[in-house]
Amino acid sequence: MKQMSEEMLLDRYQILDELGSGGFARVYKAFDTRMERVVAIKQIPTSSKTAPRALREARTVALLNHPNIVTLYEFEETEDYYYLIMEHLNGVVLADILDGEQITPGQSVAVAIQICQALECAHLNNVIHRDIKPENLMLLPDGRIKVMDFGISRLKTSPATREGDILGTLAYMSPEQAEGQLVDERTDIFSLGVVLYQILTGVSPFEAQAAGATIFKILNFDPPPPSELNKKVSRRLDALILKAIGKYPDDRFDTATEMRYKLERCLGSRVSPQRLLKPLARTRETERVEEVEIPFGRFEEFKERLWDFGEEHGEALKRVPCSLLVVLVGWLVFKNLPWYPPSLSPVIPVILFLAVLLAPLVGVTLFMLSVVPPVLANHLPLGILLFIFLCIYWSTFVRQQPLVSLVPLVAPLLADLKLGLTFPVLMGIIFPPVSAGALAGLGCLSLGLYDIARLAPMGVRFFGLAGGRPIPDLPQDNFASILDFFRIFAEQPHLLLQIALWIIVGMVVATLVRRRYLSVDILGIIAGFALLVFGYSWLPSHLGMSPVPLGEIMQELSLSLIIVLALLLIVPYRHLKERRRLRSRSELGGRKNKRESAPES
Repeated sequence: MKQMSEEMLLDRYQILDELGSGGFARVYKAFDTRMERVVAIKQIPTSSKTAPRALREARTVALLNHPNIVTLYEFEETEDYYYLIMEHLNGVVLADILDGEQITPGQSVAVAIQICQALECAHLNNVIHRDIKPENLMLLPDGRIKVMDFGISRLKTSPATREGDILGTLAYMSPEQAEGQLVDERTDIFSLGVVLYQILTGVSPFEAQAAGATIFKILNFDPPPPSELNKKVSRRLDALILKAIGKYPDDRFDTATEMRYKLERCLGSRVSPQRLLKPLARTRETERVEEVEIPFGRFEEFKERLWDFGEEHGEALKRVPCSLLVVLVGWLVFKNLPWYPPSLSPVIPVILFLAVLLAPLVGVTLFMLSVVPPVLANHLPLGILLFIFLCIYWSTFVRQQPLVSLVPLVAPLLADLKLGLTFPVLMGIIFPPVSAGALAGLGCLSLGLYDIARLAPMGVRFFGLAGGRPIPDLPQDNFASILDFFRIFAEQPHLLLQIALWIIVGMVVATLVRRRYLSVDILGIIAGFALLVFGYSWLPSHLGMSPVPLGEIMQELSLSLIIVLALLLIVPYRHLKERRRLRSRSELGGRKNKRESAPES
């Protein structure tokens, strides 16, 4: 090993480390000086026994191009060795994970689904792996499962394996494989069923101390359902696994696709297998990090975990604050516009909280319906307009994204805290451009409606600032007609101008910060606040109105800017940069593989 590390392998690869050895091969981690990438090199002696396997693996893996199958870059040959140059996988072998802990049934199914996807690609290319086992499966940091080691795989159309030969790992062999018979795709399905059984229960169903005993169990022993060893396993999953490990090929699933469909029904159609496995990969990865780190490194790791936690549990994290928002807004409406009996006023917010928490669409719909009657009773024209607006809003927005539809209600609350200018900028930071503009405009509209309903005698806030602008000739108790409502906007064009400005700010900020670079994010936030200052001071004078005093602008602007910039401290920019780098490298490698395989096809 020392001798090899001191010289260049094949005049191109600098050996970095030996990853492992066993049987007929050694695997090295090396740096490709030509392509400037880290690769894994499998070195196989050109002896008569091992040469066919090396050639077989090179030819079969070259046929396969799939995210869940290890990629073969090149095949090199010298007088003494064959070399398979493959992508270097920086992950954890599934066998190591099983030695340390028993993963959840959902994660187990997620593993099996991705293996099925790899087998679908292999079987469509007439490749039978014949050695599916935990040692040949690797979990990557992004949650992907990679199927490795096609050393004993065979083509269905190839006579490379004679009847009577026994190749593979005994504990995971199908009965026909253990008897040395010719095998088809269903032998891989059997091995996958054994792997899934082991993941769920912690024991291999056919493994024994002696090889003969293992083969006897494979041919004659019917293992108990996994649920007898793990109570968390469902009956549906029991039936699926027992079907996969049926003694006869006709008893099993005909294809990996059929098995994957059944697994997806156990997991649920909306659950991403890769996303479900990502926390497990992150846990295993952090176990290998040294305990001693500088404080900055710990803070970066904390931000990465917090960010990943938010991505994995985004739905639950949105439900709680949205439920609280509904309670707060409902309480304010019922307090300022009394209509419900006093005994029901405190009960309705609790009902709304539980409804939004458990069923967002139902809860938001109930919230909208509960707000309309008090507004109708106190401001009939405004109530009619509100009802029409909510019907349109429900059919176009609420029905698709019930939780996000509540976000505009935050604008009046921030304005009461003298942080109204934060809202359009926050929309730009959180949402993509079109959504950010729409939510910023709706937030500004909700602020205006809130002021008209609550502060009509005092005035409507100009650009979300605390100072109100009186509404001339407006009855203090109610609107005479719906025309009075529209007259407010006709006589005060700054109210419409404010909505347009917030839409522009939201879209501009979202466009600038979507790549998540710290310097660009800061620039985008400053640009958003600069546009707001422009709207406060310059635009009113060109509409024949007196501009908002600069001191009033800067008082709210400075606090809002500090709060928004402070939020950037929790963004793991290093983690996001590394994720972008890995994604672009993967996409580049995929395009390169397609170009290289195009002439062969």
